[in-house]
Amino acid sequence: MKSFFRISAALALVLMGALVAMATGNELAGIATIPAVSYGLQYVTGYSLFSAEGGLAFGALSPIKRPKQGVANPGGGRRLFLIGVDQITADWPLESQVVDGEITAPPTLAAAQVGPPAVPAGAFVEVDVSDNSLKLDQSMKGSVGYQSWEQSIEVKIAGYTKEQVAAVEKLLNQEVVAVVIQADGTRVVVGTVAIGQQFEVMHTTGAKGSDRREWTLKSKQDGYMHGYLPLAANVIIAGIPGGAA
Repeated sequence: MKSFFRISAALALVLMGALVAMATGNELAGIATIPAVSYGLQYVTGYSLFSAEGGLAFGALSPIKRPKQGVANPGGGRRLFLIGVDQITADWPLESQVVDGEITAPPTLAAAQVGPPAVPAGAFVEVDVSDNSLKLDQSMKGSVGYQSWEQSIEVKIAGYTKEQVAAVEKLLNQEVVAVVIQADGTRVVVGTVAIGQQFEVMHTTGAKGSDRREWTLKSKQDGYMHGYLPLAANVIIAGIPGGAA
């Protein structure tokens, strides 16, 4: 019933605006009539035709601006930090922690346990990235009403050592949250505790001496409420450079 009333009232407002425009010969006067009458009705009755409740609400879009001229816009990532989702005690980042497009709160890392078995404290570890190989991708997918975000990471690591083999083995069946420091210094969070990133790992020895002997790590997950998000400048996370109180 409320929706029917809202629709009927909205149509009546449009008709009233058209009548005012015809009577005055001024289209702007007709257009101005619609919000004036709507706000007048809300002031007298306390009932809004365009509130979010019940649905004639309109999503307010914001301008999307490109970088300013004369300001560099370098691509690529420079440093990669990972943490297992089981080393963070609660879901992170939460929607409530995202303000003006950036994450405003750090994760709560798990405390060390003496055991047995002994469990180390939660901590981010750095992956040594080969030059010009770390990139992030995100995409908003789905039909209107069913959309969500997909986030992905791709990185290459030069070499093949027993230390690398041991570290890569720990990624088996392990979901992670990543922090990437981009070329411009922006710190970006990829994945969440609820939907961690999962890596597929490949290695090649190359076929000859000049070939690249390297690891390739790729991860992709969808169903996120948002794309990858920057950390606010004042957010301090142990083991992650940057952040100032």
